Amino acid sequence: METAVNKLEAMFQKAESDLDYIEQKLKFELRKNLHEDSSEQENPIKLLEHLATIKSRFKTLSSQLNTIAAEQQESVASIQTTLGSAMKMVQHLQQQTDFQVSPFSEEELHALQQFEHLALKGANFQ
Repeated sequence: METAVNKLEAMFQKAESDLDYIEQKLKFELRKNLHEDSSEQENPIKLLEHLATIKSRFKTLSSQLNTIAAEQQESVASIQTTLGSAMKMVQHLQQQTDFQVSPFSEEELHALQQFEHLALKGANFQ
C-alpha cells in the first residue's frame, strides 16, 4: 500500500514537472511567434492562463493525496495497535482460564506473520 502511494506521488511529481516544462516551452514559442493581430479566440496567452489554473488544481490534488496518505498510515497504525491489544487480551484470557486452543493453521500463521511484519514496520515508521 505504501509503495503504491509512493508511486502515485512520484507520478504526480513527474506530471507537475512535465507541466512546468510545457508551460515554459509554450511561453518561449509564443513570445517568438506571437502576432499582434491574432484574434482573442486564438490567443495563446489565454491558453497559458488555463494551464496555470490546471497546475493550481493539480497542486491541490497532490496536496490532498499527501493528506490521504498520512491519514491512511494513521488508520493502519491504529488498526494494528487495536489488533495487537486484542491478541494479547485473548492470550491472557486463555492463560487465565487454561483454555486449550488448537494450533494455528498454515493460513493463520501466514496472516499472523504478515501482521507482525506490518506492526514492526509501523513501529519503525513512527
